[in-house]
Amino acid sequence: MSNRRAAAAAWIAAALLLAGSRRADAQFLSDLEPERPLAMEDARPVSFHAFSGSADWTYSVRKGDLNDYGPGFSLAYGAARNLEAGAAIRWVTRPERNADRGIASGDIALHALYRLADETASRPELAVRVGLQFPTGLASKGTDLQLAALATRSFDGFRLHGNVRYARLGATVVGERQERYEGVLGFDFLPSRRLTDTVLLADVSVRSNTVLQEKTILEIEAGARRKIGPQTLVFLGAGSELTGRTDRTRLKLRIGITHVY
Repeated sequence: MSNRRAAAAAWIAAALLLAGSRRADAQFLSDLEPERPLAMEDARPVSFHAFSGSADWTYSVRKGDLNDYGPGFSLAYGAARNLEAGAAIRWVTRPERNADRGIASGDIALHALYRLADETASRPELAVRVGLQFPTGLASKGTDLQLAALATRSFDGFRLHGNVRYARLGATVVGERQERYEGVLGFDFLPSRRLTDTVLLADVSVRSNTVLQEKTILEIEAGARRKIGPQTLVFLGAGSELTGRTDRTRLKLRIGITHVY
C-alpha cells in the first residue's frame, strides 16, 4: 500500500470513529492526552458522560534513513465524575525493528485516569493513571503494565504540567530493559487574549532507553491545538530525540484531529 493510500485509509477510519456529536465540554481545547500532540498529559479527565475521539498520522525521520510512519487512534470516555476510561492503538511501519525501540504496532492499550484532587490556590490538580497494553499487534511480546502520576498547575498566562511514568514489560529479550521510567515537564498557553481558539504547547521528556547500557533518551517537542468547530479541534506537533540510540528520531511530525461529543 502506498503512503497516499495508507493516509487516506487512516482518515476514512477516523471519520467513521468520530461520527456523531453531542454537547462538548468547553474546556476540551486544553484537555491534553498523550500524543495529542505531545508526550505530556494534564491531570484533568474527560468530562462525565463525554466522549473524546482522536486520530493522527505520525512520520518519524530517523538517523540511518530507517524512517517509519503510520496512524494512531484513541477514544476516551468520562465513565464517572473524576474518572476517565479509554483505549488507544497505533500502527507503524518496520514493526519488528520498532518493537526493539519500544514502539508497538497494533497493540491495544487500555487506561483509567482518576483525578485525586482539584487545583486550589495552594496545590496543583493531581491525578493517577493506570494502563495495560496487550500484545495484539505485530512483533508483540507480552502484556505491559503502565502507571503514571500527573500534576497540572495554572498560572496567570499558562499551565505547567508534570508527568512521572513507570512501565513494566510482560516479556523481554536479551539485552532489553524490563522496567522503564519517564519524566515529562511541559506547558501550554494561549498566544494572545484575542486568539482564544488556539493553544501552544511544548515539553521536554527524559526516559529510559529500551536497550540496557544505551544512553538515556532526551526529547524536546513543540506543537499547537486549534479549535475549528464547537466540538472539533486539529493538532500538530514536532519533536526530536537529542540523545539515545544511534537510530534515534531526528525529527517526528504529527498531525491529527480530535472530536468531543
